[in-house]
Amino acid sequence: MVKTTVDLDAKLLEKAANLFKGKTRKEIISLALTELVERHEQKDLYDLFNGSESLIAEDYDYKTMRGGSPSDFS
Repeated sequence: MVKTTVDLDAKLLEKAANLFKGKTRKEIISLALTELVERHEQKDLYDLFNGSESLIAEDYDYKTMRGGSPSDFS
């Protein structure tokens, strides 16, 4: 744990406290940091799968991988 002093927007902190009743300021700030990091990581994953390169081989056939032939599923 790191102990630090920060100036926070009082109105924003009050809104957060109303949203997350029963949470302490410390819990609210930890939750905010956790969500910030998770969203950033999700964005990185989203960007990875929506890039210009496909991550799936062009000749990949999931139906064949299941043990059937493509004509079985038509």
